[in-house]
Parts: sequence; structure tokens; C-alpha cells
Amino acid sequence: MACMFCRSEVDLTREHVFPAFMGGELTVPDGSCNRCNGEFGKWESAIRDSTRFLLNLLQIENRNGEVPTARVEVEIRGMDVKGLFGKREADGTISLSDVVVPDVESDGKKHRRGFFVSKASAERFIERSRARGEKTTELSMPEEIVFDASYTQTLPFIFTLEARKVAAKIALASIAYKCGVPFALSPQFDALRQVRTAKTEKEMPLRVFCNKTFIAAHARNAHQHSVMCYLSAGKKKGWALVTLFGGLSYVVEVTGNYEERSSRLFSIFYDAAAKKPLSPVVLADEMTIIGEVLSKNSIFEDRDAIDEQWFPILAAYCADAGIELERIPPESSPPAASA
Repeated sequence: MACMFCRSEVDLTREHVFPAFMGGELTVPDGSCNRCNGEFGKWESAIRDSTRFLLNLLQIENRNGEVPTARVEVEIRGMDVKGLFGKREADGTISLSDVVVPDVESDGKKHRRGFFVSKASAERFIERSRARGEKTTELSMPEEIVFDASYTQTLPFIFTLEARKVAAKIALASIAYKCGVPFALSPQFDALRQVRTAKTEKEMPLRVFCNKTFIAAHARNAHQHSVMCYLSAGKKKGWALVTLFGGLSYVVEVTGNYEERSSRLFSIFYDAAAKKPLSPVVLADEMTIIGEVLSKNSIFEDRDAIDEQWFPILAAYCADAGIELERIPPESSPPAASA
């Protein structure tokens, strides 16, 4: 056996089809070497850091069974407290943090305003301030505090070079998972293997897309990752549709030199929350759906269109979870979902 990315036969390890940080547990035994696994791990880390809010919102566990915390902005109802932040824990609770921010009075005088989560931390701040000769004023607090916490998830991460490399890796790993590593190692997929060394998005054999027929082909939810693959003996080409979080999709040209006498079709549907495969009812086969995606009915590399495609999927999850969700208008800022 050899690494599906570089063909090394040394230090082989299992390769996840979908990244472990986004709930993936499907693996290809001895699918990659430690070096390639580490390279893709760095690119996955960049995506993980850009999706902490999303992973927290969807309650998706990483390989250690942990849901990442998310930094949230906090407003206390009825109080003028600025710059307050907290952490949204795995169970949805919010833990606040101490904050001291500069402020200016109506007469132009500068001062500092602090908010402290405990009496002890407030007393330490007062003690240090008075030691510097500063005047301090303690403000009264209501007996019951009601606060609102919010965070924002923007979409630019899916257009990055790192995200594209990971999507291409998912496509090749899915071929190895369904058809075997020896098949994935065949020369017909050599061009796809070159994503490891790509320096720009233009070098990548894939595009971000949206297509209404594709989205309507089966039931979706925000926990769903999937791959739909069609290797065409007639066209001598092959494609894979890689979708993350229900509606963020790439069309990947996995080969431009398909050598087999027979076509191959397969799909993988995976629930990142339940950590198990799904079997949705799909209204057309992979050949038909991929043909539709490659048609003029698709919109490629358009952030606003992708946002419009994905938002209803995320909104349905939030509605079920009792979480308020607001779409930030594209004309005022980069497309995003705010919860």
C-alpha cells in the first residue's frame, strides 16, 4: 500500500474522508503518509479557526469529542456597557469576561469604564487604580442581569486556497474509500494529486458553485457533508460534488483522463452530528445531477449566490434549536449568517 497523495510507502496512517474537526469519522486505513496527513492538517486548521462559531452553533464535536467554544459579543439590557465579550460553551451557556475599555464623557474628559464578573476582580481593579492616584466610582448593578450574546459567521473561508485543497482531498479520499486505495493511486488521478503543491486558486481543478436543482435533489440539513461522484467512460472524465454543512459546494474535476471501460457512480452522505452515514432519497443519479451542475444553470464563484443557497439550510437548523438568526445583507458587508 502507498500514500494516495505522494505514493510514499513509509509511515502510513489513516486518512479521514471528511476532516475530523468537522465531525468526520469515515477513514481510509493506511490512506496517507504522516507528511501528507500533516500538510492537509495545517490547511484544515485554517478552516477550523474560521468556522469555530459555526461548529459551536451546530454542536459538532471534533475527534476528541469536544465542541469548540466560540467568542461572542455581549450586550446587557438597560446598561451602557461597551466592549463586552464572553464565551459560548458547548452546552450553549455564556460565560462572561472582565473588560476595561476607554471612554469619553460628554464634556470630553477621558476615563476608563470596567465591567467585572466577580466582586473580587472589581476590587482588584479599584485597588490598582487608587494606587495610581486615580479616582474610581462604583456603579450600581441590577439584581438580575439579562444579556444578549451574538456572533457572526462569514463565508469567505470557503473561497480560500486552503478550503479548496481540503475539498480536493475529500474528493480523492472518497474515491479511495469507495473504490480502494489502489484505484485512487492510478495515474488517471495524478492531476488531482497536484493540489498539494498549488500556490493559487486558479491552479485548482475545482469551483465553488450554487444550483437550485442540485439543492432540491434531496433533503438537507446543516450537519450534512456529502460527496457525489461520476467517472464517465464515455467522456473519459470524472467529477465529484463535495458539499459541506449542507449547502457549501464545490465541483471537482477529479480526472481528465479516465481510463476504465466502465463508468462508476457513487455517493457518500454523512451526518456530522450523529457521526454516521446517511441514506437520503435522491431524486436523480450522480450522472444526471453532475450534468446539471456543469450546465449553464449553475452560478460559479459568486459569494452572494452561495450565501443565498446556504442561508435557508442554516436558518432551518436555528429555527428548530430556538436560536434567532439574521442574514446580513450582501450590500452592506460580506455575506454572512449571524446568530
